Amino acid sequence: MFRNAYALMLSTGVSAALGLGFWVVAARYYTEEAVGQGSAAIAAMKLLASITATTMIGAVVRYVPRAGRGTARLVRRVYGASSLVVCAASLVFLATLGLWGDSYAPLGGLVPGLVFTASCVAWAVLTLQEGVLTGLRRSFWVPIGNAVFSVGKLVLLAVFAAALPVLGVFVSWAAAIALSVVPLGWLVFRRLIPRQAAAEGGRAPLRYADIGRFMAGDSVGSLFSLAMINLLPVMVAVRFDAAHNAFFYAAYTVGGTMEFMAINMASSLTAHASYEPSALAAGVRGALRRMTVLLVPAVLVIVAFTPLVLTPFGGAYASHGTTVLRLLALATLPRVVVELYIGVLRVQGRTGMLALVQGAMCLLTLGGAALLMGPTGISGAGTAVLGSMTLVAACAAPGLRRALRT
Repeated sequence: MFRNAYALMLSTGVSAALGLGFWVVAARYYTEEAVGQGSAAIAAMKLLASITATTMIGAVVRYVPRAGRGTARLVRRVYGASSLVVCAASLVFLATLGLWGDSYAPLGGLVPGLVFTASCVAWAVLTLQEGVLTGLRRSFWVPIGNAVFSVGKLVLLAVFAAALPVLGVFVSWAAAIALSVVPLGWLVFRRLIPRQAAAEGGRAPLRYADIGRFMAGDSVGSLFSLAMINLLPVMVAVRFDAAHNAFFYAAYTVGGTMEFMAINMASSLTAHASYEPSALAAGVRGALRRMTVLLVPAVLVIVAFTPLVLTPFGGAYASHGTTVLRLLALATLPRVVVELYIGVLRVQGRTGMLALVQGAMCLLTLGGAALLMGPTGISGAGTAVLGSMTLVAACAAPGLRRALRT
């Protein structure tokens, strides 16, 4: 379990380090407006891709470890359904582009629209692919794939700087997705799934009715999580000019790195305890210990040296993004409690409570941001995240404590 979790965290760390390099290069080679428009397009792409990636990944992580000979069929159906839904959602977004603000104007036109739609579908597959690898307990391939993607987009960013001064930020990100999806997809279907099918062929076949019931509850909660993570930067892009959106997105990228460490640990816990339910309590205890050792020092360092962390982006980024980043870094500590409790609920199949927890996080975060961004600017979004995570963690702590005793 922890080997898989560390692999996912390594992936997050690799993506974060190279991702910071991406935005530093973008800030140096592109105008602030181009960075803001590129980050807005990327945020919209992630939002639309996550409609299925986020709602399906919980079921993927939970049921792939138990699918046996039906693993390939399950994964193909998930990929196919995801691609159809994301394609339709992208077309709706492009048809209503004028409602989303000036930051999205470069996506207008046939060619940019086709590139955007294809990138949304590919990003959804990439996200689900990470869930498949986690479910197969082969997460060590995830950082390799993400490293290839991150290096590829960084190289393409520099290549497109002259040829695509406006869309280069987004196009370099979108084109690099294929560098990870294609080779890892071949590995999953030609090597890893056949090995699992051979080793676990004696397991009882999955009942798709059971998966459907699980997803009916889990997908509701996942939609709330989707909105919270991906709609917040879109709200900022709509509310502020492109330059301030660039300042926020740089801080959001750094803060999201630590947030995803907690999410990765919870995903590994779900996969491991779904395969071996008796290990749930021990897994939660170990996860809490490791998250404390890893995250507390990281948060303290970032809070103390926030201006230095943002300085490579430029003086304006450090000036406008310091408060936001400090708030987002502090919010990762209560987020650990919340995400581990979500992992426990998935293992236990308590999807109703899962939807309630994620719904509360979403409504508190987005509602608080809508109220606070007016008087406090982009820092209001960070205040809303910290406040909502602290409140939900306080409510989730008793349930997590009960899981430790079972």
